[in-house]
Amino acid sequence: MKNFMLIVTILCGLTLNSSITFADESHSSDKSKWNPGRPDSHAPIGVMGEHTHGANEYMLSYRFMSMEMNGHRQGSHSLSSADVFDLDYDIAALDMSMNMHMFGFMHAPSDEITLMGMINVVENSMNMLHKPGEMRMGGGMDMGDGMDMHHHGEKMSHRSSGIGDISIGGLYKFYDKKNQRAHLNLSVILPTAGVEESEHGMLLPYGMQLGSGTWDLKPGITWLGQSGSFSYGAQVMATIRLEDENEAGYALGDRLDTTAWLAQQLTNELSASLRLSYTKSDPIEGLFHNAHNHNSPTFLQANYGGNFLEGGIGLNWQFKKGALKGHRFSIEGIFPLDQDTNGVGMDRDYTVIAGWQFAF
Repeated sequence: MKNFMLIVTILCGLTLNSSITFADESHSSDKSKWNPGRPDSHAPIGVMGEHTHGANEYMLSYRFMSMEMNGHRQGSHSLSSADVFDLDYDIAALDMSMNMHMFGFMHAPSDEITLMGMINVVENSMNMLHKPGEMRMGGGMDMGDGMDMHHHGEKMSHRSSGIGDISIGGLYKFYDKKNQRAHLNLSVILPTAGVEESEHGMLLPYGMQLGSGTWDLKPGITWLGQSGSFSYGAQVMATIRLEDENEAGYALGDRLDTTAWLAQQLTNELSASLRLSYTKSDPIEGLFHNAHNHNSPTFLQANYGGNFLEGGIGLNWQFKKGALKGHRFSIEGIFPLDQDTNGVGMDRDYTVIAGWQFAF
């Protein structure tokens, strides 16, 4: 919490300084116009749908996100594997990696409207530890006379990969004055991801599935500003599940994402950023229709979601000359500041997002 207060203080101070600078410069008509050619005219790469385009512009993009989780936590307290076993679970997750390749496309038919779409390719892996003890029969699966063939005390690994959910939507810019812009966000998530991924005939945990598998709506609002060598912005985005369950029998919880950032232009082509983000996510509703394990926290719906506060540090490069002219490369590292999971959830370690964008 001390880290959170320190970053908030720094962001507020820099934003106030930027606002004062803007007030001094607002008499210049040239400097009062939004400058899309600055490296910090885009938000940190981890923020989606954060900028609009001018009429008849196109943009292609690719992002790679890698999220690492390390063990479990219960609420705000980290747990060891032994702690998980003491809570009457027989299997504890040691770590989990989620890699996502995101391919995006944007087109602006007018200065006010920007259309966009994104398709994801997801790769998940999880290492788990079975509680030391004797091999047992039954009880490990949600089956009448099933058999748990895992040898206790051994490590296991699971993997899943494939196409994730596809999103399509648009941005509506309703304000563009005095170095500030604001637009509405609205996307629809198509249930194209696999939500019954399995290994050896057994369903994988909810967190190892490839998407929500439901029709989802993502409304939001984004505000941007520039002042001197600084830029800043904020975004609020909701994810609303439009169905009570997917084809596997469950639905991910609704979530609310809020974020704010401050960036400084370091050179004509390079900028650096700081960002705070807060996510509130509800637990999963429903459950797998088919037989599934019950002896690990990752198979219980109440152990998903929570409240997460994270901080990000990023860099944006926008090339102005040579063969890479018009190309933008960005990277952002995101680290947890405070976590309060629902039930016995996964403990977030860090996230890295790198990306390429090209507008024409």
